[in-house]
Amino acid sequence: MLAAGLSGPIPLSGGNDIEVLYEGTTPDGKRGSHWKINKMPPPEFYEKVTESYRALQAEAKEKGWPELICCALDEVHPARKEFGVRVYQAVRDAGIRTYITKDPMAADAVDYRDAVDIWCSQPYSMPYERIVSQDRYEYWCYPNHNAAEIKDRRVMCKGGRMTYGFGFWRSGYTSLIPWHWAWTPAPDPFDYLRGSRSGCGQRIDDDGEVIPAVYWECFREGRDDARYVYTLQQAVWEREGATDQDCRRLVAGGKALLQELWQDINVQPKYLVEGMWPSEEFNARRWRLALAIEALLEHPSVREGTAPSVLVESTDPKPMRSDADFISQAIEQGRVTTRNLGGDFSGWKNQTGEGELSVTTDAGQNNAPGMRWHVKVDHKTDGGGEGGDYPVGWPRICRFFAESELDMSAFDYLMFMIRIDSDRDEVADDTTPVGFTVHSSQFFEVARDLGRRQRVWLPVLFDVRSMIETVGRGEEQWRDIRRVQIFISEGDYADRTDLTFDVADVSLLRFKAPTIQQVDVARFVALPQWVLPVGFRIMGMRSVREGTHTVTATLVNDRGQSLAATTGDLANCERLILDTTKLQPGTHTLKVSITTADGQLCTQSECPVEFMPGPIWNQ
Repeated sequence: MLAAGLSGPIPLSGGNDIEVLYEGTTPDGKRGSHWKINKMPPPEFYEKVTESYRALQAEAKEKGWPELICCALDEVHPARKEFGVRVYQAVRDAGIRTYITKDPMAADAVDYRDAVDIWCSQPYSMPYERIVSQDRYEYWCYPNHNAAEIKDRRVMCKGGRMTYGFGFWRSGYTSLIPWHWAWTPAPDPFDYLRGSRSGCGQRIDDDGEVIPAVYWECFREGRDDARYVYTLQQAVWEREGATDQDCRRLVAGGKALLQELWQDINVQPKYLVEGMWPSEEFNARRWRLALAIEALLEHPSVREGTAPSVLVESTDPKPMRSDADFISQAIEQGRVTTRNLGGDFSGWKNQTGEGELSVTTDAGQNNAPGMRWHVKVDHKTDGGGEGGDYPVGWPRICRFFAESELDMSAFDYLMFMIRIDSDRDEVADDTTPVGFTVHSSQFFEVARDLGRRQRVWLPVLFDVRSMIETVGRGEEQWRDIRRVQIFISEGDYADRTDLTFDVADVSLLRFKAPTIQQVDVARFVALPQWVLPVGFRIMGMRSVREGTHTVTATLVNDRGQSLAATTGDLANCERLILDTTKLQPGTHTLKVSITTADGQLCTQSECPVEFMPGPIWNQ
């Protein structure tokens, strides 16, 4: 590492040597996955850990090595936190700083607070504001979700680029420490997207050089995005205090650009697919940074040193608009008719021995009562209530309806407002499969993965029209629903997993007309740009049939003149493509509207789009 120019600090993984010490001091002791040991070690084990690492630290100092920082145990299971805490403390007692692969927001994180110096988690879970308000801990990220754990090219490329670039800058985390593993499974060792055993997308040729696969390049693009941000910050910082008026104007413009970028990043713990900028926008934003850098570098710097890692005046988070926010606003505006299936939740019942159901304001929103369902997964004991002997069963809660009490056919959506908490580690909590059942004479049943986002409210929506079509028996049976149910399959979770589901609302929703929920379009575009894709999300499609509604996208200038326009039949149109070959630089307004066949306006959305001369603009 030193010969390669790496000056440290050096992260160490301590698991193998600690396992040897454990087995040598603990008769019949065995290490399971995620350090689920079968037997606690004697006190001398921890003494030997400290002794061993103290010797290592002495050797490092004698040889003049960089600082060693040790991950004593990787991803310790919450059930073994006592063991994990004592091992980490033993290493820290040797005078070596520690980093732990655990989410700082996990339920058991508080137990490690005195034994850990650096939190190293998969998600950017700790908010920027909390990181910078203290100086006790440092925060690192190992984004396995972008590194082949989720084999989706959009997650790898868009999510990976944001993780390594703009999102990293915005996070407050100081280091990315990605794990890498590489298998080369037959028949094609370079097909890293399809093989379930393939690694992170890095491939090595016969000469030992990295083969620049598409997946590898997406992270390089993110790294370059970050370099543009930091280069602009450095250029601004070096010229703060300049007396030249043109330079002062450029410094102010650079600060404004950084502030705008900071506010425009949709902060997420794990950058996947949703909430990303359109692909065209990433490079356009980078180009804006490049133009600002180029202009500043024409002026001499007035001071030397290194700029702060974040050079914006206001780091206050910008609230992001969620599906729940949109639905609440639509209800307030009278666009939606609702039918509450929760009520005071007294009609909901727990059906199996593994679960406990209670009604409390702690499980609701805005001081209203909610339903708290606590489940202790038990693979060895049949809790009862499932009509047979099922040790690995299906804990469930449900509400029954009388004959003709519930007609679901006239509604657009069935919505559950759910919050999840558990004692799982940050690998296991990547997925939270939950089942939902709607039962009449036939039944509709589907599983949804609600994982990756715990301790936040999640609107879980089901399109009623899609449900009817999936069952394929027509609308009649949906006019007399007898039961709505939430359940889990214990087989999806490890034995003894502790789960809590809070349910604040169960409702049916009917939109009075199709309503634009979101327009997906690049906010910044570098010209020339031949086409501009315009995507949109629409709620309330129940009344839409071929020929009944038209969706229109129009670009207009500040004088209201149409610069480009296109239309489509809403029934079979997922996005529109605007011809932008003749567009000139400027900020224009994109209008997306939905009208009925007789011209009645249902909904309209507007947003600005800035078109700028790009690297190859020559007009």
